[in-house]
Amino acid sequence: MKPDPKLYPWADRLEPGMTIGSDPGYPVGEYLDLFEERTFPAIDPSVGDLTYYVYDPTRHGMPADRPYPVLFALHGAGNALAGKLAVNYSGMELFASPDYQQKLGGAYIVCPIANEYRGEDGSSRNTWMTPKGSPDLSGYSPALRKLAQSMGNSRLASLLGTESVYTATLLALLKEVRSGFACPGKTLLAGTSAGGYAAWTLLAAAPELFDAALLMAPAYLPPDAPVEKLAAQGLPMLLCHGRNDELVPFAWTVEPHLPRYQAMPDLTLYLPELVMNRDGSVASNLSGIQMGQHCINNAVQNDLLFADGTPMCALLPEGVTGWMRRHLQSGKECCL
Repeated sequence: MKPDPKLYPWADRLEPGMTIGSDPGYPVGEYLDLFEERTFPAIDPSVGDLTYYVYDPTRHGMPADRPYPVLFALHGAGNALAGKLAVNYSGMELFASPDYQQKLGGAYIVCPIANEYRGEDGSSRNTWMTPKGSPDLSGYSPALRKLAQSMGNSRLASLLGTESVYTATLLALLKEVRSGFACPGKTLLAGTSAGGYAAWTLLAAAPELFDAALLMAPAYLPPDAPVEKLAAQGLPMLLCHGRNDELVPFAWTVEPHLPRYQAMPDLTLYLPELVMNRDGSVASNLSGIQMGQHCINNAVQNDLLFADGTPMCALLPEGVTGWMRRHLQSGKECCL
């Protein structure tokens, strides 16, 4: 019996023998107690104080006399309403596990939480995907401007050429939290969905602050100039986006820049036809609407490895942790 296309809009992509599953392959919340809650005082009254969670490897057995990379991760829209669980939804919880920390050689993890609230219509408001100003197409090529017109009045269209209202606050938070670590190494910026939009605005505003970027189904089509600048900078990037993403259309946010992305030697692309779970089933998440193919952050949290150790992405035989280790090692032995 074929799956109902009303429940699974990508049902026609399934091959014989494929199964559909909702289990991402890891227990949610197992490592949340390892994250300490902190508060960043408001520097922008319109944004307010920000809660953020920190994993410090030196408090969990790692020596304090060596540098560790800083993973700065932004969750998706609506996730802040779940509180500390937003750490998991950012795709970072398992990176605090003893296994992943050993693979990485240790890493700080910082997960800010947006000041979201539930609107009268039930939708999440004040997400990372809250733009500062109106759409501005001046930074896009004529072809991309034409594409923007096809987006109509969609939420994604309202973000074109804008930055997040949180951009300045997040940059200030990053600088402060790094200054408090014993020996911070290179910085990786990670963002999923709405957090991916905010991550793009951070990369556009201050690319010099980041040494690598991990973007998971980012809800943004960046202007041409920031992409070209990152290419010239040689910033290592890993972009993961399912081609059948139900919430952030691949055709709107990745495909327009795909030739440019493919020409960037420091950008690794994981663009699966179908996003899979750790057990090899096709990812499904019926949360009012189907969004399993959007939640590629679950696959990233599984290190982009199947249960038998086979890589989901042939370009990443050692998974995401291997990619991070390769690009974030500082080469320093001690910084005290």
